[in-house]
Amino acid sequence: MKISLWVIVVGLSFMLMSCDHTLHCEKHFIPSGYVGKVTVYFNQKNGQKQYDKDGCIVYSIPKDGKCLSALPIKQGTAYPNQTFTFYELVSKDSTNQIFEFYENNYLKDTIHNREKKYIFLLSSGYSEGNYNFEYYVDYGKAYKSHLHY
Repeated sequence: MKISLWVIVVGLSFMLMSCDHTLHCEKHFIPSGYVGKVTVYFNQKNGQKQYDKDGCIVYSIPKDGKCLSALPIKQGTAYPNQTFTFYELVSKDSTNQIFEFYENNYLKDTIHNREKKYIFLLSSGYSEGNYNFEYYVDYGKAYKSHLHY
């Protein structure tokens, strides 16, 4: 009886640890020089379905900022600057990472951060008949226009 109870407790703890609802990693590749709104539309018939060698979902954002994905939208836990990573394509073989905007980090050095690009997360969910994920790519100096208190 003691052994089977122990097996059940250990089994349940492994199941709970594996079901933490953490979202899978995503990499967004944004065209060089792009500034503006990006919308990823999910469950699209002719949408992208790409993965990199690490198993991360890859989104190649078109120049109009409207990305179609064949994948479904997922809900869960996301970790800042880890779950979703954003890169500006500088050249065929070179990228610059663009980080999510956090006002407290920005205000530590506004002189240098004014000219850096940031990701301003907007929304995720269902609107206009589609499941989508929206964000803006913009410079730090425009941060006040993206704040939503």
